[in-house]
Amino acid sequence: MTNLTLRQTLPPYAVVAKNYATQHANDIHSDAGAARYGFAGGLVPGVANYAYLTRPVVEALGSDWLIRGTMTAKFIQPIYDGETTTVRATVAQLEPLELQLELRNAAGVLCAVGVANLPNELPPLDARDYPLSLLPRERRAATLASVCAGTELGSLEFTLDLADTAFLENMCETLPLYRGTEAVCHPAFWPAQANEILMRNVALGPWIHTASTVRHYAQARNGERLSLRGRVQEAFEKRGHEIVVLDLGLFGEAERAIAHIQHSAIIKLREV
Repeated sequence: MTNLTLRQTLPPYAVVAKNYATQHANDIHSDAGAARYGFAGGLVPGVANYAYLTRPVVEALGSDWLIRGTMTAKFIQPIYDGETTTVRATVAQLEPLELQLELRNAAGVLCAVGVANLPNELPPLDARDYPLSLLPRERRAATLASVCAGTELGSLEFTLDLADTAFLENMCETLPLYRGTEAVCHPAFWPAQANEILMRNVALGPWIHTASTVRHYAQARNGERLSLRGRVQEAFEKRGHEIVVLDLGLFGEAERAIAHIQHSAIIKLREV
């Protein structure tokens, strides 16, 4: 891990944002769909913004952060395809280590913020608190009445394939530690799976991923069978939007704790 000093500013990370989801079922990523809600074009997915925010963190903290670090990311303003975005990280605290993160577009507009930590210890994550559940035959309606707090979600089970680099290409990710025979999983892959479990449980129309908090407990192994499980933690209305917050646990083989994800999304947008 790089030696850091208080209030140190890390080298900025600039990336040309990529809207890889223009053909996605979520119409908010298409120009026409986004325009119906007052946006200038299709939104770059929140998972990509999360990935951009992780870059200076991983460059500074390396595998320590990927194994036991945490990050909270909130998406404030939209990023559009082809925009040059820049992430800046500042050391806000040394013990335990904390980095403050900002993502701005070329006009200098603050579009996302984050806080990355390297805590001395994490709260326990017990698989018994996140029982496996079958995915529903029919998905729930995307309303607060159908997806209320306490709703148990059908579990998402999958095998990790680190040889497939399509996700890295979508994230515009070039760091070598995510490729090759010794590759590790990109941290933004976990919020992507949180999106997937939401889509597999709820019949969503246009929707927006607004925030994620992820705690890392261990590295997942290539070829490992994983399961993402959990429930709706909160469901509420804010400024006309219907919002859910998911409480999710990710576990590997033998119920090995991999990550905890608190995931927020607008499941029904305010009509314009």
